[in-house]
Amino acid sequence: MENSDPIVVIGAGMVGVSCALHLQRTGCRVILIERNTPGSGTTYGNACTIARFGCIPLNQPQLLRQLPRLLLGRRQPLSVSWSYLPKMIPWLWQFLRHCQPHHSRAISQALASLLRHAEDEALELFRTARAGHLLARQGFLSVYSTTLSYQNDQTNRQLRQQLLGNDLVELDQGEIDELEPALAGCFPHGYVYSQGFHLMDPQQMTQEMVEQFCRDGGTLICDDLHRIEHESKDQLKLSGKQATYTASQVVIAAGAWSGHFLGDTLESLPLDTERGYHVLFPDDGQIISHVIGLPDAGFFLVPMAHGLRAAGTVELAGLNAPSNPERIHYIEGQARLALPTLGRSSDTWLGFRPTLPDSLPVIGRSRYLRNVIFAFGHHHLGLTLAGITGRLVSEIATGAPPSVDLTPFDGARFR
Repeated sequence: MENSDPIVVIGAGMVGVSCALHLQRTGCRVILIERNTPGSGTTYGNACTIARFGCIPLNQPQLLRQLPRLLLGRRQPLSVSWSYLPKMIPWLWQFLRHCQPHHSRAISQALASLLRHAEDEALELFRTARAGHLLARQGFLSVYSTTLSYQNDQTNRQLRQQLLGNDLVELDQGEIDELEPALAGCFPHGYVYSQGFHLMDPQQMTQEMVEQFCRDGGTLICDDLHRIEHESKDQLKLSGKQATYTASQVVIAAGAWSGHFLGDTLESLPLDTERGYHVLFPDDGQIISHVIGLPDAGFFLVPMAHGLRAAGTVELAGLNAPSNPERIHYIEGQARLALPTLGRSSDTWLGFRPTLPDSLPVIGRSRYLRNVIFAFGHHHLGLTLAGITGRLVSEIATGAPPSVDLTPFDGARFR
């Protein structure tokens, strides 16, 4: 007899909502449970960009040489908190091991297998939600502050072209200045990906997707879940602050908070967080037309509905440490160097990207409870990979052949 219990998706960020919509399309009855407002977590403050070119992991061979500077320096794209370092040593050891060239390339290949589907899957979901008005298709521009940094990144640019075939057009300083006149005239090299697009408001996009999910018969519940356990052969029990729920299958898509469900009835996985920040310049949403990447500074400049957002960098300091004002000052200072006419800043934000030490997400069934499906650990690619992740989760849940080889994303790789 077919199990009449619903599938429960935990987490209503972009990844969780995408999973819920895809499952719903297959005819499954789906409940989406979120402890806060949908899209109010990491989805709210991200860099808004569908980064199809994002196959270069944080695990880079040159990072091994830069480690002392990362531990001692402050004003740089990646920083490590000294107070959190003892807790991070096991994670950091695995991370550094995956910085070896053969590991790093394998990670890029695995990411590329997902990224090849990213744009089409994202567009399909956004159109389903009737939210095309929130898309901006001006493209993506990346600029380098020195000829040396441009040359050092040449291998990564070639790898992007090889794995993804992205139509990257290289630019000199004059072409950059013509394309984006507001930029400071100090970027000698760059490239443009003219087919790129971004969201004008990722939280609103997520909420419109949730509204479509509910219109199509889905159920949204606000509750803070804390435990998943086996109830019977084909049934799971979920315990929350407000109620207890039963499900035929559970999808954990709670981002960096997915770790709260691990290590009890489920296996332990080395999930941590990359803390990212943003600064909003509310009067400058029209100052640039492209999303502009500043690889030397480690963040993006994004024209949005509510202003210009400078978003990115990586801080390894855990979930519980307060916001680091030095990170905010760093982003604002670098943004003003790139765009000298920037006006006042207003909103600042700290978010938590779910991160595993090999820069790959976990997408697949739990080894301990086979009717639990993992969908977390997307690092800075959660928005980009949400659509294809949702499709893969629906294929796993229904037993359909997966669109992508899931072997690199199996949580068993950390055994």
